[in-house]
Amino acid sequence: MTTARPGDTVTVQYTICLENGALLRPLHSSDTLRFTLGRDAVLPGFERAVQEMSVGERRRVKVAAAEAYGPHRPDKLFTVSRADLLPGLEPLSAGDVVRVVSALEGEFFAIIRELTSSEILLDANHPLCGQDVTFEIQLLEVSAPGSVPSAAPGRNGRVHAASEG
Repeated sequence: MTTARPGDTVTVQYTICLENGALLRPLHSSDTLRFTLGRDAVLPGFERAVQEMSVGERRRVKVAAAEAYGPHRPDKLFTVSRADLLPGLEPLSAGDVVRVVSALEGEFFAIIRELTSSEILLDANHPLCGQDVTFEIQLLEVSAPGSVPSAAPGRNGRVHAASEG
């Protein structure tokens, strides 16, 4: 049986389970995630969970916030003036996600935490920052360094929760 080791390219399917029982899946529940172990392409706790898994194996692993999406950072909270918004962004409410464009930071998403008549408090932390999460992972494929993985559909990038399901 093939076992995942550093340097191997792996293909997985996963679900994220929160402490409150909510399940979060990738953008499309049939998507797979392909990455190379040891290259810091995914969250540290997720990568450690995949190492030493065998093809076909399913694993449920709890990952502390520090090894998942990190701690909630107060420095990622900021206030903007309602006058700075592009026309047409109203009505807004707490919990909405907005795209922010910054000359220093580039483009990113933020959650509206509070609204007043003149200001909006935004939170640019990942929605799962500060939370322990449980990953349910199935290892679908392992390709050793130098081999060519099969053409399975996939998305590259960091593990993220995109929709409740």
